[in-house]
Amino acid sequence: MKKEMIVVLALVVSVGAGGWMLQAQGKDAVTLAGASKSSILTAEQVNISFQGVGGKIVDVQVIEEQKVKTGDVLMILDSTDLDLQLRKAQTDVEVTTLKIKQSQDSIDVALSKLDNAVKQARIGLAQAETQQAQVEEGARMEDIERQRLAVAGAEEAYTHAVKLQNQLLNMEETYDSNPYSYKDHRDAVENTRSQVAALANAKEQQQAALDKMLNGATDKERKQAGIQTERAQATVEQQQLVQGDIDNQRIGLDALNKQLEQQQIAIQSLQIQKDRLTLRAPSVGKVVKLLPKLGENVGSGAPVIVLETGKMYYDLYVDETQVSKFKPEGIVPTHFAAQQDKIDGVIRFVTAAPQFAALRMSREKGTSDLNTFQVRVYIDKSDNLLPGMTADVHINEVDNKR
Repeated sequence: MKKEMIVVLALVVSVGAGGWMLQAQGKDAVTLAGASKSSILTAEQVNISFQGVGGKIVDVQVIEEQKVKTGDVLMILDSTDLDLQLRKAQTDVEVTTLKIKQSQDSIDVALSKLDNAVKQARIGLAQAETQQAQVEEGARMEDIERQRLAVAGAEEAYTHAVKLQNQLLNMEETYDSNPYSYKDHRDAVENTRSQVAALANAKEQQQAALDKMLNGATDKERKQAGIQTERAQATVEQQQLVQGDIDNQRIGLDALNKQLEQQQIAIQSLQIQKDRLTLRAPSVGKVVKLLPKLGENVGSGAPVIVLETGKMYYDLYVDETQVSKFKPEGIVPTHFAAQQDKIDGVIRFVTAAPQFAALRMSREKGTSDLNTFQVRVYIDKSDNLLPGMTADVHINEVDNKR
């Protein structure tokens, strides 16, 4: 009995001494838990939904566990309503385009007519102003001298015609001995009489013009010249008012162009909505779950497919004394039982952990009073790593000082 008691006491002393030594060297359970962290490797999953559109599913082109590439078609919604809206919008664009062409052609024609009308009006105004200036100033001396010469010429022509007429009349008394017949003589007399009358009229007109130059314009003529100038000026101003009408047509054309721009934006918006009726894979991955079935209606933003991406990660929970070693984009050496070599993980983010994560089983060394932080680490996918494997991290191997 005494021997058994001695053996028991020896064992107790040995265990106590060993525990004391481990504690003294920092090898107690709490210290070991703080020096090494373990987590479960998780495959990243994303919920895929239709963006901004909903409707009836008319085609499902994938099945569960199927691998997909970025851009692969997953599901398609019914596009009947959007197709009708697009056709109407495109028709509106065509109609507005025709209106714009018609309006532009009308403006071009109006501008061409206006340009000719303005030129003619300005020419008329210049002529009226010149005539009025001439009326106000009177005839120039060189014009008067020219007119006197014209009067002298007219008088000379008239005198010559009268002489010829008298000669023919004198010959009428002796036409029996004249070799000309009576008829020819009579015709010559009549022609000469007509010429004399015409030359007399011309002489009077030339003399009247000379008298007018010498006497100057009358008050009535001055007033009439002023009225003609005012009318020509009014014609020019009237054409300028037509320019205002063309400017109003341009405003209408600008409004049509803005309307066309809005209609084109509406078509682009409808086209975007139609494109969104076709759900495509956002990245390489594997279809984990199909939520709705063919023929069901889905709402905008409602998850329809769960996709497992090619990314893997695990979460660590560290306390305040350890969090300084972990920085976003930092490297974390990670150990896996299925992998002999360490794998470098990349820290995605460091954030305060939920409150439950700060709870402790023991209050030794006051660890229950320390807050906990969540560290998410991403690992490159490989054939040797599968979701559910245990990832071990030794805190003393992490060094992300900045």
